[in-house]
Amino acid sequence: MNLLYEPIILTILCLALLWGFIALRSFIRVELWLVILTVLILALPRAGLVLPFLRLPLPFAHLIAGLCIFEWLLRRPNPLQSNPHMGRYFLLYAGIAGFGLALGLSTGGWYMTAILELIFYLLVMGIFFYTAETFDQPHHFTTFIRLALIIALGISLYGIAQRFLGARILIPYLTYTTGGLDLTRSYVEAVNIENIRVLSSYGDPNVLASQLVMFVGIAFALLISRGVSGWMRLFCLVILISNVFCILLTQSRAGLLCVFIVPTLILCWRWRPAIVLIPLVLTGVFLLASQDIGAILATRFHDLLDPTDIRTHFPQMAWKLLQAAPFGSGFGRTVKLQIDGFDWSFVVVNAKVIWSGFNSFWLNLFSRLGLPGILSFILVLVVTFRYVWIQSRHIQNMAVKAALIGTLAGFFGQTLIWLVNNTYMMPGGGLNFWFVMGMMVAGSRAFNPQLNPMTIPMYPVWPGQQPMPA
Repeated sequence: MNLLYEPIILTILCLALLWGFIALRSFIRVELWLVILTVLILALPRAGLVLPFLRLPLPFAHLIAGLCIFEWLLRRPNPLQSNPHMGRYFLLYAGIAGFGLALGLSTGGWYMTAILELIFYLLVMGIFFYTAETFDQPHHFTTFIRLALIIALGISLYGIAQRFLGARILIPYLTYTTGGLDLTRSYVEAVNIENIRVLSSYGDPNVLASQLVMFVGIAFALLISRGVSGWMRLFCLVILISNVFCILLTQSRAGLLCVFIVPTLILCWRWRPAIVLIPLVLTGVFLLASQDIGAILATRFHDLLDPTDIRTHFPQMAWKLLQAAPFGSGFGRTVKLQIDGFDWSFVVVNAKVIWSGFNSFWLNLFSRLGLPGILSFILVLVVTFRYVWIQSRHIQNMAVKAALIGTLAGFFGQTLIWLVNNTYMMPGGGLNFWFVMGMMVAGSRAFNPQLNPMTIPMYPVWPGQQPMPA
């Protein structure tokens, strides 16, 4: 392992790995790569090794995804050709991220931290384009949805079992990666004994809750949709129950609120009069966050709602941050909260690690790239959401349409969780989001008769004649 400290050895190993990956791709079917990516990204996001010189884990999911993105960029003359509309907005955000990198390095930011932030904030989004253009057949999407539902049940049951069995069911460097078996077990034992929060294979209760929220959206949409078999409905009901119970055990406040918000959005899609439930849900969320209800729940869920949490001041901090650094600090730098008596302000300092900053993805992105960065990122999300939503209207397969709408609702819940948690930056966060979003775009194209004529039912008009569309 000492050889990993030598940059030349690391470069040679990376080039050899890339060459072997490119050579291997021609012998392995696309479907197998889909299964490998889905299992590593959704089921085992923490499986990997620890890089001692960076003090960071290197998940296999990120490694394989990085190789896919790099190899895909080399083999395509125009990587954004099939996504011209989304590609333009992506390039806008990429240009702003490049400006953030230049700003951070020119003002003395840490080089290693800046490069890592560039990877997490920008380059990880490349898996979206790779996935959308590689897994473009109808059976790719159906295989992904089936596998995702199985994984949803597996990680929730594993999390529930972890609550009762503790660290005995941990598998080092597969279901959790920190720096060794003893450290892993002591950390998880402390979490289970003191806070009674489960991690499953995601290594963090908030990240786990965020991913389960998306699975809740898919399972609930399939459960109430037409054109779904009874066995599939029963399976989705089991998934929904286990996922909600696991979210309760994570004690993620944002995740618990999204358990009410996401199904409400899906009900509004399936049954338009259900839109009257939105004010009731918002009222319930407000009451749930109040101090009186919070005090009651605190005695039951061990301070599940804490009115003194600093995250309740995030709106005020965002306004102060806009005044202090409207264009951000750049990568490799961060905005630090400085308290002076009863007053507080912000100061820009070097970021020694990528998690320096706020416990909020949106505030962290705001602090790095400023107002242009956060607006361009939101624009990318809106464009991709709108594309899947519009294409889903033309899909005749109700199960596929339900999976698309349920995932979009789950994604909306995840973006809400990003307000109060920085789950995007951790294994199981941003890479998962863009991989699944790429599958949503690919699936919406594959099952759209206007974009893919092969999905139109065919029948012969007369014997001996060519088949015609139904």
